[in-house]
Amino acid sequence: MAYVGELLGRCDSLTVVVVANETSTEVAGVSPVPDFSAVVDQHHVGEKNPWPLWLRRLMVVETLAAAYPDAPLTVLAGHRLDLDWELYDQLLPPDRVFAVPSRDDFEDAKAAAWRSLGQRVLRVDVAGLPVVSGTEVRRRMAAGEDLDAVLLPRTRELLQGHAGAGCGAFGTVKDVQ
Repeated sequence: MAYVGELLGRCDSLTVVVVANETSTEVAGVSPVPDFSAVVDQHHVGEKNPWPLWLRRLMVVETLAAAYPDAPLTVLAGHRLDLDWELYDQLLPPDRVFAVPSRDDFEDAKAAAWRSLGQRVLRVDVAGLPVVSGTEVRRRMAAGEDLDAVLLPRTRELLQGHAGAGCGAFGTVKDVQ
């Protein structure tokens, strides 16, 4: 949420894309950035995020709406951008700029991939923002730990309401309170 807030302060409108957990071998077609796709494959295998795409999109849409009710936000969902670039090239605004955190080698590879496709890239210093990851959320859920420090109330409510949608592998609805 802090990252989205940072981006909203820098732009007129923001498009967030929630992507499927899939590897390049699971999607037909050829990636325009195959070296990057090979790197991303390691981060997007199913066990990295067991929640289905529809639930992850719902969590993003409703959590953003609760935190930024009047913000100029659009949330898309679908294949990874590198695996369906032709579609995203048409769907995304023509004056787009990809905001990529300055955080690690993975984000560096992402920025390089978008630039290789002729896209404008803005590197965003996130050193002062909280570090939260899906891995940490799942670890806390499995351990029965408090999620208040890593999830906003609306996100916790959605996970509670959809405990059967992939959440069972990491905890039950009682774990997410």
